Amino acid sequence: MKRSVSLAVPATLSNLGPGFDVLGLAIDRENRFAFYAEGLPGDLRVASPNDHLIVHTLRRALDRFGGVPRSGIRITQQQVIPRSRGQGSSSTARVAGLAAWAWLTGAPLTLDDALGFLADEEGHADNAAGALLGGLVAVAPADGGLAWLRLPLPAGLRIALCVPEVEISTDAARAVLPRQISLTDAVHNLGRLAFLLGGLAGADASALAVGVGDRLHQPHRAPLIGPAGAALEAARAAGAAGAFISGSGSTLAALVLDPQISVEAIGAAMAGPFEMAAVPVPCAVHSVRPRARGVWIDGGFALIDEAPC
Repeated sequence: MKRSVSLAVPATLSNLGPGFDVLGLAIDRENRFAFYAEGLPGDLRVASPNDHLIVHTLRRALDRFGGVPRSGIRITQQQVIPRSRGQGSSSTARVAGLAAWAWLTGAPLTLDDALGFLADEEGHADNAAGALLGGLVAVAPADGGLAWLRLPLPAGLRIALCVPEVEISTDAARAVLPRQISLTDAVHNLGRLAFLLGGLAGADASALAVGVGDRLHQPHRAPLIGPAGAALEAARAAGAAGAFISGSGSTLAALVLDPQISVEAIGAAMAGPFEMAAVPVPCAVHSVRPRARGVWIDGGFALIDEAPC
């Protein structure tokens, strides 16, 4: 066992419009973590598990999968992905906590076990699947477990992010969702999901313009964020193929296929309605790309024993 190890876990965008709790997309922003072997075996008193999500996840993994820690642990973190903004920040911490368990016990997991554990901890698996596997991943409950599928993306896809200075908790964002939906709305989302995936596979901007439509969660979550609807419309007017609320929000993301269009200009267009509101809301704007690789580990151990990380 090496005395230290480092890892990087990518940010993820989720839902992409109609793919509620189904789609997760890794992007080229990441949180970095380092583990240092310290103290006596079994000494995990780095922080209260209620205050530190990585340690909490590590303890939960010990409860679920067992194993004997070969050392105590000290953890450092470089936080780039903002919390409560719909970019999978909590998934990065949970993946890091599961990696800490694998490092301390020397017992890597199957991908199915890792995804199942993270889905139970998060309450959904879309962000965790993207963070583990990279790229665009679809997940679905199947036969008492979790099925997953990597999906194609256009080679030149770029993504504009507008991140309003508004925190949205997952619990609050789920609380506003209806408990029942109409058949019409279900059919609407099924059709949009087909156009979204077809548009991504074929780099078809017209299909993506249809495909980001949604009636299950975005109309209910937009008021929590502010002028999200106007911001998404501004992205389309500026040349985006489609735009959506990522996860619970507040991050807004716009898909850009045309290499002649400025991603930064689309991000600025999305920020406009927030900055011109009666009470202006500052926004961060980023240009990102999909990230093909999921969690990256440097230190001579594997988190997953059947798939490269």
